[in-house]
Amino acid sequence: MSQGARGTEPFRRVAIVGVGLIGGSIGLALRRRMPRVRVIGIDRPAVLRAARRRGAVHEATASLARGLRGADLVVLALPVDAILDVLPQVARRAGPLALITDVGSTKGEILDAARRLGLGGRFVGGHPMAGSERTGIRSADASLLLGAPWILCPAGPGGRRGEAPQALGRIAALVERLGARPARLDARRHDLAVARLSHLPQLISVALVNSAAASPAGPLLEFSGPAFRQMSRLASSPSGLWDAILKSNRPAAIAAVDDFVLELRRLRARLGRGLARDFRRAARIRARLARRER
Repeated sequence: MSQGARGTEPFRRVAIVGVGLIGGSIGLALRRRMPRVRVIGIDRPAVLRAARRRGAVHEATASLARGLRGADLVVLALPVDAILDVLPQVARRAGPLALITDVGSTKGEILDAARRLGLGGRFVGGHPMAGSERTGIRSADASLLLGAPWILCPAGPGGRRGEAPQALGRIAALVERLGARPARLDARRHDLAVARLSHLPQLISVALVNSAAASPAGPLLEFSGPAFRQMSRLASSPSGLWDAILKSNRPAAIAAVDDFVLELRRLRARLGRGLARDFRRAARIRARLARRER
């Protein structure tokens, strides 16, 4: 997918708007793997001080206009609602040749907004499938992106093949240089997929903890084993971030929950009558996934 030989930097000056967990991890990865690229962080002063201490950026500013000056790539590493809020300002202030991408967890609303603002030819929606229940620049890690799928969704009308190939190729080249795996999807397929692969695990984790706490097991949660602890990890994720994600992809998230409830009811009906077939099927699927992860 990428263009250009390895060792040739696809960008020379990258402005990261939002230097938190993902934005900070991108900055750290850029500085480690692409040392000739200049990284500018744009965020609140307290965040920027921490980003400078972590070595995630070369330059830091709270001014969007100052930070975007001279950048040939703008990365919007913000929650979905904040990306939608800042995108009109970025469209006005970014240089005419600058490419723009984002790392938001849903893509439909963001790409629609980019098209309305006339950015279709130089905006590529992005979603690195990497993260943590932890947040903020202090949790950023250059290795967070290694081997992770990084979905790219061109913003040309309908995202058809052949639209903005240079923008897509340059951003895909950057993703590869950061050690991630670029993959192209249209926004609709992306949002339907992440409703089940990202949103649903988050909701299941919250439901698991809350239902256990409200049950007779509530006073005994301290005795939980690794299965409960692993599956409940996502319940620590920030609610504000997830409220914005789920609002932007509500129909797909509802469909994912409905399908999961149906599957749980089917398993419930078979309790005590044998679930070996269901376990074997799930194990085969998980084994295929594990092989791909190696």
